[in-house]
Amino acid sequence: MLPGITVRSSPEMDGDAGFAGVYDAIYAGPAFLAAQLAFLDSAFSGISGPLLDAGCGTGRHLVPLSKRGYRVVGVDISPAMLGVARASLTEAGLDGALVRGDLRSLPFGPVFGGSLCLDSPLALILADDGLAAALTALHRSLCSNGVLVAEIFDYVGTLGAEPIAPWTSSVPALRGQIAIRESHRFDQAAGIWEMTQEFAVRRAARRESFAITHRLRMRSADAYAAALEAAGFRVEELLARYPGTPVESLSERRMIFVARRS
Repeated sequence: MLPGITVRSSPEMDGDAGFAGVYDAIYAGPAFLAAQLAFLDSAFSGISGPLLDAGCGTGRHLVPLSKRGYRVVGVDISPAMLGVARASLTEAGLDGALVRGDLRSLPFGPVFGGSLCLDSPLALILADDGLAAALTALHRSLCSNGVLVAEIFDYVGTLGAEPIAPWTSSVPALRGQIAIRESHRFDQAAGIWEMTQEFAVRRAARRESFAITHRLRMRSADAYAAALEAAGFRVEELLARYPGTPVESLSERRMIFVARRS
C-alpha cells in the first residue's frame, strides 16, 4: 500500500480485496469515463510506443484504452486491484501486461510514448521527496518527447476546508447493494486530507463490511508544476476539469496536467 492508504477489515472480509471489488461501482460513471478517455486520445495523439498506466487500479482506463488499440502496461501497488484488472482484461479477451510496483521506484527505462496517472495516486504520496521520486521514475520511463497526463482530485476546492458532516449513500452491486458511510477531515496545518469510507456490501444472503482511510497531501497546482519541472517535464496544459465533463460532475475540481518529457 502507498503511505496514504489504511485498510480495516471485518473477520470475514479482506479489506483490500473488498475495496478493489467495489471500486468500479462507486466511482465515476460511464459519461465521466468517456470524457477522460476522449481527453487521453487527444493528449496522446501522434505518440509512438506503448502507454504506461501508472496506478492502474482495477484497469478502469487500461481496459478501454486496450480496446481502442493502444498497447498498455499497467502498474499498481495493490495485488487485489491488479487481480480485478486481470479479470477484466480476460473477460474482454485482451492481453495486457500488469506489474506490481511502487510509483516511487518504477522498474522501467525509456520505453513508453505516454503515461497516464489518474485518480490521484500522486496525492497518496505524502512526502515531497516521495513525489519527486515518483515523477523522476515517470520521466525515466518515457521516451524523448513522451507525454504524461496526471490528475489529482482537488478535495479542498471541491468540498472546502471547513469540517463537513459525514454522509451516507448507496449504490447497486452485482446481485446486491453497497452502503457507504463517508467522512472527511482536513488538517490544514499538515496539508493532509483524510477520507474514511465504511462499506457494508450485501450480496444475496451474505454481508461483508470493511473500511478504508485515504490520507492525501493537498498540494497546490503551483507545487505540482514545480515538482514536474524539477523532474524534467515541461508543463503544457493545466485544467480544472475534462472537456465534456457531465453535468453531475461539474462541481468537482481537479488538477489535470499535461506534461512533456524534455
